[in-house]
Amino acid sequence: MKRPLALVGFCYLLTLAAAVFVGAQWSIVLACGCLAGFLVTLFLPKVRTVGVFPIALLAMSLAFGSFFTASQNFAPAAALDEKDVVITGTVCELPYQAYNRFYYVLQVDDCSLPNTPKPFKIRLSAQNALNVQPYSRVKGKVHLFLPSGGEGYSSRSYYASKGISMFAFLYEYEKVEISPPMQKPPYYYALLLRGALLKSVRSMLPPEQANLVNGVVFGDKTSLSDEVVSDFQTIGISHILSVSGLHMATMAQLILMLLLFFKVPRKSAALIASAGVFGFMAVTCFVPSVTRSGVMCLIYLAGILFSRKPDALNSLGAAVLLISLHNSYAAADVGLLLSFSATLGLILISGKISGYLNRKYDKIKGIRPLVCGINGTVATTVSAVLFTLPIIILSFGRVSLIAPVSNLLELVPSTLMMDFASIGAVINLIAPQSFLAMPFALVTGLLAKYMQTCAHWLAQIPYASVSASNGFVLLWLSGSIFLAAATLYLMKTPKLFRATAWLSAIALLVGIFSYQVTMRNVTRLTVLDVGSAESVVLTKNGHAAVIGCGGFSSNPIRTYLRSEGVVSLDYIQPLSQSREESVNCAALVNAFHPGQLVLQNSEVLDGFLQASLPNAKQESHFDRSASASLWGNAELSTVTVGNVCAAYLTVNQISVLVYPSGIQITSLPPEWLNADFLVADAANNDLRRFHPLYTVLSMDEEDLQQTNDRTRGWNPVPTGGGGPIVLAFQRDGMLQIRRE
Repeated sequence: MKRPLALVGFCYLLTLAAAVFVGAQWSIVLACGCLAGFLVTLFLPKVRTVGVFPIALLAMSLAFGSFFTASQNFAPAAALDEKDVVITGTVCELPYQAYNRFYYVLQVDDCSLPNTPKPFKIRLSAQNALNVQPYSRVKGKVHLFLPSGGEGYSSRSYYASKGISMFAFLYEYEKVEISPPMQKPPYYYALLLRGALLKSVRSMLPPEQANLVNGVVFGDKTSLSDEVVSDFQTIGISHILSVSGLHMATMAQLILMLLLFFKVPRKSAALIASAGVFGFMAVTCFVPSVTRSGVMCLIYLAGILFSRKPDALNSLGAAVLLISLHNSYAAADVGLLLSFSATLGLILISGKISGYLNRKYDKIKGIRPLVCGINGTVATTVSAVLFTLPIIILSFGRVSLIAPVSNLLELVPSTLMMDFASIGAVINLIAPQSFLAMPFALVTGLLAKYMQTCAHWLAQIPYASVSASNGFVLLWLSGSIFLAAATLYLMKTPKLFRATAWLSAIALLVGIFSYQVTMRNVTRLTVLDVGSAESVVLTKNGHAAVIGCGGFSSNPIRTYLRSEGVVSLDYIQPLSQSREESVNCAALVNAFHPGQLVLQNSEVLDGFLQASLPNAKQESHFDRSASASLWGNAELSTVTVGNVCAAYLTVNQISVLVYPSGIQITSLPPEWLNADFLVADAANNDLRRFHPLYTVLSMDEEDLQQTNDRTRGWNPVPTGGGGPIVLAFQRDGMLQIRRE
């Protein structure tokens, strides 16, 4: 067998991915089935001689069995769900801030409830920052609850891949005891170095560029603006923000190149580079995608040390096998699957594509290096995009149509930015504010600015991304995979491959066009998943209206509008004067230049919203109530109570009431109480006075967990991290309700 590690590693990882999808109970059944198949193959001489099937079945059986065992280790945590306990734990990762809260990963070794499993990891959230550092000890009263979702690719499975079994929020009015670190293992110093490097980048660049550099180089996305995250997602380059094989390969090559430049012997340089690779893995917190690429780099560098040339597929198989053996939930991390599939694409077809392009276009000797460089970039982009596309569609629910172009424009600048930023950050860390770091900081800042500007420009293109919840996208994906498999089996010349590629592209375009035809004159009302707040979007024929801009960021609203191919935002109205909603509204006004912006009269207008007003084509204000007609079949009325508005929409004679918290039910017109659908962000007792067909609870995971008992019998349809709720008003009077 030529590549045994590739066979075992690939089978093990893909089996774990299947185990995450089917769940623990089916995993033990499938483990027994694969074991039985392995035993059967031992009695078939021809099959046993080849060796592929017995080894694959044994690896699959072990993978299913290990996943079942790991799931049982997390099972006792379910007994702590919705419990108030006093815990004592150790901070084991760098704290971070997001959505106006502070988050800490703690390893709990003491709990006030008897017979609880110890130790176990939790993600603790707090409203105010705690004065802690890595490996500080924290003791306090918390409320424990499980992450949302169950079996399959859910939030619970993702955090299980990080070793986190529970969420918790801190009762900050209770006594909280914090003590300094009792131990300082090597990982403590790696975390301190990570924090110092992040701070070094912030000190040498403007905030906007520094946040992007820290996101690209170190995977620290907590400070990235919502606009940048939304743009990167829309154009299909969000993988650049996830530290993976690209980053590791760049760092390894950079270290090796610098050492060889200073005349360090090749084997000594490989040894030092190996230490640098391991250090970078530690600084990036050993995330699975980095660990995978780090192991591959270490194998490559070991080949230099021992004068051996490693096999790329065997190296990849060995890397994913080591990760999977250490963490049976590793496949629940989509980042690892993306890193694995992209690397597999580079190994299998990147060289072939590059060689074909070189033979076809490398005709002029004078520009041969430039042509070869461009061809290499094209080959890398195409192979990575093709092999990661199925995972992106199935995991993120959308496909970026502009990804091939955006990757071509962003891949090389991001690689250069990583090189210059790494050197500059280290120099600035050793000699703060030194002139030696200035050239690197200047180039890094210019590249970061280019990446942001280019991403923002590309994201404005209509249909830059398409929602995969539309049935034709999944049908196209399955058909394309079948065609690709058939082509690889039958192909004797490149012409058949080119024909398959063109056929797949044409099928996608036809699917998009036919979908738009079927959605012609269909009005969709979507309750977006924005946390414990409201944002309702009406769309019809490329036009949109946004009622409510709630949520921690404007990212979900902008992403949805772009995925629906909105060419004109006709109407936007925030439902409160809160800081968050004003900032989100301002971001939408700046991005889409709405036809009409409707605001409550107020003595003080938020500064961000005030600055965005020139970008709205028409601006109007109201005191008590407002109304609007949209596209001939939708009517909107709003009533103000204090600083909050309730909205009543009628589409094709079907009514929807948007009822934010803080509204007094006695202030609403009586007919509004009989709305067909109710959208609320809190499960208070006032909701019992409504009698809708469905109650859509627009809430985040933590709030939804705390209100489950109160919503029984209400026929609720929650968002809570599960995705938007869509009401599609068909032309024939039918109404379709679905979750995207």
